[in-house]
Amino acid sequence: MQVAEVFEKASGKLPMIPKVVQQLVHSLNNADSVNNEEIARTVGHDQVLTARVLRLANTARFGGSRRVGSLDDALIILGFDTLRVLVIASGITGTTASIPQFDLKSFWKNSFEIANTAKTLAERAHQLPQLAFACGLLARIGELVLHLAAPGVTPEIERKIGDSANRIDIERALLGVDSAQVGAELAWRWSFPEEIVTAIGQQYPLDGKEGKPPLATLIGLSRQIVRDFNLDLDPEVVFSHLPPLALTQLGLSGEQLLAMADSLKDASTTVDELF
Repeated sequence: MQVAEVFEKASGKLPMIPKVVQQLVHSLNNADSVNNEEIARTVGHDQVLTARVLRLANTARFGGSRRVGSLDDALIILGFDTLRVLVIASGITGTTASIPQFDLKSFWKNSFEIANTAKTLAERAHQLPQLAFACGLLARIGELVLHLAAPGVTPEIERKIGDSANRIDIERALLGVDSAQVGAELAWRWSFPEEIVTAIGQQYPLDGKEGKPPLATLIGLSRQIVRDFNLDLDPEVVFSHLPPLALTQLGLSGEQLLAMADSLKDASTTVDELF
């Protein structure tokens, strides 16, 4: 299949993004481009989105022991930057209802782990943490689209992959396209910024070559770190598997990662019951 054929086959089943989420994603590089109170009012008009935002705001990772009862509370208690992330995360995860033969709960749990890990790495790699979070959350979105287009092939892909890192090669062999290409196309169709589109599309191979977008390397590293920590590997082993050139591109060293081991493991394996 070609990318266009994938979207043709998935037509009518593709997730749609609320306009307010598109607006907030575009504001990740420019906080002055949005009005905090206006955004809160806009989100407040969508009762389903508001409920999802508040539920996420009251998880341990975001709200902790502080009870967030309204969007105004979230704005005051958590701040606009965190509220923006909550709206983006809630809007993206809320695009999908039940999909036959697709484990959405596991999919979004892993996507949040990648997003949290990308955010943690970004803070040390001098990248925008919130932008990294959004990229991480969308890193696997192409897999969902491929399943909608070719549900009969998805089990075969998963069977061949197992715990390997060769998903892209297997997808190309079975379908002629890969989930990174498809995810980038979906992000483009959602009118997301070019930075996010490019990061999703170029997350593989994880080679750290000159000219590769840092965000693409960041989410590629995050996916591998999440996979290995979920295999219960020791931090030293997890970090030894990471390509040195990719770390160098982000200005990271093995010593820095070891110093961050606890926070990276927590980000990679601890996700609250979200939705």
